[in-house]
Amino acid sequence: MYAYDIYEPIGRKDGEIFPVIFALHGFGGDELDMAGRLELLMDRFVVVSMRGDVEYGPTYGFYHMVTEGDPNAREVDYTSLRVAEFIDEVCNDYVSIDKNQIFLVGFDQGAVLTISIMQSYGGQYKAALLSGRLPHYLEERPANLMLKDKRIFIGHGIEDAVIQIAEAEEIAQFFQKMGCNVEKHSYFVGHNVNEAEEDDLYSWFESFLPNQNQPVKK
Repeated sequence: MYAYDIYEPIGRKDGEIFPVIFALHGFGGDELDMAGRLELLMDRFVVVSMRGDVEYGPTYGFYHMVTEGDPNAREVDYTSLRVAEFIDEVCNDYVSIDKNQIFLVGFDQGAVLTISIMQSYGGQYKAALLSGRLPHYLEERPANLMLKDKRIFIGHGIEDAVIQIAEAEEIAQFFQKMGCNVEKHSYFVGHNVNEAEEDDLYSWFESFLPNQNQPVKK
């Protein structure tokens, strides 16, 4: 099981449940990276910020990096399964979690892993992908028909020198071919997330919250 921090809404009432966001950091990060970016949502969502278990000095990753090309498909597949199992465990362990509203958000390596998870197990999740890239071996696999009409958020920096912004369009096309409702944004930032992207991300998450006139969206 992965190390993680969980943030449940303060002042919640007995029996009250909330959507949950599982956050996956990038290469060379840890569980604190994504939690800070999601802080403003913690009064309406349960946030589970995970830590990868591949150590790089004082930092972490979710799988081993390669110098060029796609990551090792077997390792990413195995890690995807482990994360999916971890999500099931956490959702069963915390009564504050609404199991029908599960979100994944990943940055960099966490976004790559989230793409893989969505392709294999994504029928029960919604996903936000920040500064990620598409492993091309996923394009050779059968489409996940359970993703039809799923909403996907993609954010990427125009000045990203680590993962070029062209990758965002490849990710968008990958999910659009499966019938997903893709929302793609670009920002004047490098390999990072700026305030404008955080604002759009908050709005995207908040759009799933029910109100008096609008049901929870698929």
